[in-house]
Amino acid sequence: MNFIFGVIILAMFILALRVIWATALQLLSALKQTAQVLHRYRAQRLVRHRLPVIRPQIRHEVDWLAMSESVRQEIQTRNHAVNREAVRLEAQLQAKLKTIEIYEADIQIAKLERELLKIKPVIESPEPEVKKPRRSKKQSVAVAGVETQKVSHQVSQLRAALKGNGLSVPVSESVRH
Repeated sequence: MNFIFGVIILAMFILALRVIWATALQLLSALKQTAQVLHRYRAQRLVRHRLPVIRPQIRHEVDWLAMSESVRQEIQTRNHAVNREAVRLEAQLQAKLKTIEIYEADIQIAKLERELLKIKPVIESPEPEVKKPRRSKKQSVAVAGVETQKVSHQVSQLRAALKGNGLSVPVSESVRH
């Protein structure tokens, strides 16, 4: 029985030594971390109160031309990307302006067609004139035909300008209200 108690006491003693050893190692690592934190704090405090650090000169020769050329190349690359964006936006603006011009020309065409419809009934139903020779009637019909041709000619000019054939006279001058 004494032997069993002896083994148990020995095992408890070994176990106690291991616990004490592990605790001591943890305490030692905690002390090391604390020392490092204090050392960092002192170093930071000294850096604040110290004069600025002067760095030593560069030991190797710097190729300033190559460096400036690479910087210039990078700036040009960035500017080119911006220029492409500006060109794209300018093209969109031009397309929208052309669309607006087309809409305005369509409005002008609609106005001219409306005026033509107003004029057409007058042309189709000429007022009875006082008895005149037959020859005069032909002239009045011919005059009305010229007027109709003039309005339709202006409309066809507008349509041709929209298709891109171009007008020598601006649209505002060729269309008269």
